[in-house]
Amino acid sequence: MPAPLEAGTFLIASLGLEDPAFTRTVVLLLQHVPDEMTLGVITNRPLGDKEKLYPSEELESLTDGLDIAEATRSEMFYQGGPVEPSSLIYLHRVPDVGGDATTICPGLFAGGDLDALRAHGTSDESVDPFLRFFLGYAEWAPGQLEAEIALGAWILAPAEADLVFSEDPDRIWQDALRTLGGKYAPMSYIPEDASLN
Repeated sequence: MPAPLEAGTFLIASLGLEDPAFTRTVVLLLQHVPDEMTLGVITNRPLGDKEKLYPSEELESLTDGLDIAEATRSEMFYQGGPVEPSSLIYLHRVPDVGGDATTICPGLFAGGDLDALRAHGTSDESVDPFLRFFLGYAEWAPGQLEAEIALGAWILAPAEADLVFSEDPDRIWQDALRTLGGKYAPMSYIPEDASLN
């Protein structure tokens, strides 16, 4: 197993995973309590047109005060998973943001003080994305994820903040496999539509 089953691990959907909700996804584990539950967010499903499913005023209020272009604003929202799609989880790159921020992996944090994050956004000179919002999440009951891994549905890899904040989310799945190397790298080149082979 390339990575342990814990917060800060990527679950990369294998080609054998048949659940359409997770086809070619990369899930970032946020919590793994073996006898209770496992929780994560899909990192490579931008909301895009699905934004219409959610009250846009509500979404816009989350990014109020951030000095960002409209295009960038729409790229900040992702479909985190099929469970409770109206719930919100946010990931960011800002250490010491206060509140209940949790370190997920080096340079990647969940939660914290959203006002402090907005303040950081107005003072940050870099153009790198530092904040993403995920609507909904993925959740597994005790033993469920372990069983799916045993069946070969998921490939585990250490999470990387740069992949979570990739400016090309459509490539996260391929990039995650390529980063693992070995037998996984060739999988990344298989087209989604097999008729293209």
